[in-house]
Amino acid sequence: MTYDTDEDDSSTKLDIRCLEADEDGHRKRFFEKGLGALLADMYFLLLYVPKDGAKMRIIRPATDPYHRQRMIKRATDAKTIPSFYYALSHLWGISKDNLQLWEEIGNYVDDTDGQPAAPVPMRLEKRATLLALLKAHPDSYWWIDVLCARTDIPLDIMGDIYACCLECIAMIDCEPSLLSKFHTEKHMREELVDAGYEPRSKVIMNGKRLYAKYPQLHAQVYQLQQSEWWKRVWTWQEMALPYGAVRLMAETDDHHFQSNTTTIDDVVNCFKDAVVVESYLRANCANAPIALAGNEADIFNFMEEVYQARSFNKYRIGKQSLSEISSLLVSLGASSRRCMDPVDYVYGVHGMFQIKIPRMSDPTAVWQRFMSELEKYTEAMVNEKSEIDGKNYKFPAFAYRIDLREAENMSDVYERLSHGFYFGLPCEQS
Repeated sequence: MTYDTDEDDSSTKLDIRCLEADEDGHRKRFFEKGLGALLADMYFLLLYVPKDGAKMRIIRPATDPYHRQRMIKRATDAKTIPSFYYALSHLWGISKDNLQLWEEIGNYVDDTDGQPAAPVPMRLEKRATLLALLKAHPDSYWWIDVLCARTDIPLDIMGDIYACCLECIAMIDCEPSLLSKFHTEKHMREELVDAGYEPRSKVIMNGKRLYAKYPQLHAQVYQLQQSEWWKRVWTWQEMALPYGAVRLMAETDDHHFQSNTTTIDDVVNCFKDAVVVESYLRANCANAPIALAGNEADIFNFMEEVYQARSFNKYRIGKQSLSEISSLLVSLGASSRRCMDPVDYVYGVHGMFQIKIPRMSDPTAVWQRFMSELEKYTEAMVNEKSEIDGKNYKFPAFAYRIDLREAENMSDVYERLSHGFYFGLPCEQS
């Protein structure tokens, strides 16, 4: 594809043509809509990392035809993830009294006017890792909140930013060596299902081998769960929304981050496989010991939250399901994530439902708007089907009375909402 005319230079239209495993075109339409909106949005900024090691620069695609057309070409030429930028997720870990301003950032980055970037808040221990990460990706584009998000940026844009990224890199607070310990045997669950719970020598041997690793895996998942990155509301959306991979790396690992890494999907698969193997052994081996103890419920809730979020995100791009929404709300209802501002209990998840809510500071107004938009979202699905699971999935009146200011964590908000939604009244028969 070439861009020789002024008309082409000003265009933000994408025509993604060659995606693999997208026979129904859902992924094509999803990315064309999301990326097209971002490229035309004046609030959408990206950090460009030159391939020659030159100084990095913040660009605005909407007014930069050269970079915009390079981005469009990368998206249209893609085979799997039709995107052109990485998104960074990280834990700020600062306070108003201790912003930990990175005064020297202007030595590495120029702003949109070509001037050294103004100081940004960033903890000292993360700076070398971030610079090393960017250096390892020459000729790349990045969305990094402290550099690309102004205080007046519409929160609606956040959903598209994370959903349409090429890959989300999550810099989390954990020991660098922890992440490389998660390994997934993706075919194990297929073998177990095929076995139909009838003892088979190969499956039993594989099950015993993986089961022997389970106590260590259980401890590793628990250790990962203690990271503060997992405890914030906003990082739920950053973990859940990307269609591409969410890659975990330690925020202090500036030397071996390319090997000390894993993906969220691999973590979930690894843990899920171990649980299935244990279930198989319990069903087939009379002397199988019981490995789960102590923090079993917390870890299951933790992994269920991640699994449901990632699964629903893939599902929402194509065929939508009210039962999937119900499962997602149930998982949020078991989440212990917290936030400082009550309105973030909505703004930290609303992108998943593709709901547009303007920036507001009144928690009551935000919740009422969220409920109104969520009703429209679910009603649109109901109208497409005459009967779904024998329920009408209407939200009860008490759901509108939930007070975000009284919530101590996400479960205080979404446990009640999920209960009312799941136990809707039976559908009227036509």
